[in-house]
Amino acid sequence: MSSPLSATYCLAQAGGAAPGGNPFGSLLIMLPLFGLMYFLFIRPQKRRQQQVQEMLSKLKLGDRVMTNGGMLGLISRVSDKTVHIVLADKVEVEFVRSAVAEIIREPEAETEEKSKADANGNNGNKPAPGK
Repeated sequence: MSSPLSATYCLAQAGGAAPGGNPFGSLLIMLPLFGLMYFLFIRPQKRRQQQVQEMLSKLKLGDRVMTNGGMLGLISRVSDKTVHIVLADKVEVEFVRSAVAEIIREPEAETEEKSKADANGNNGNKPAPGK
């Protein structure tokens, strides 16, 4: 009496070796995939890294910045590796330059409107329509 497992084993042995394929066939598929991965992931990451390095090199006194931890403040001192950021009155913290996530700038249009409003004395409040 033969078990189904032994019959399967015999059929598997009778099948012989797998047919040989072209070893370069899979290579021809992999190369375009690596190229696609480069353009989708690696290249944009390098561009972003370059933008961050440019931003860090442009840090100067008085810039309003946000750190990676979400703290906002003004730069009071800049050195090669660190920046001192004033977070509040009498609160100055030293950060590594790479901890600065972004420089926060007000859009120039808003800044111009504020300066004109201050000159006119209405504190940026626009009069209500019809008044």
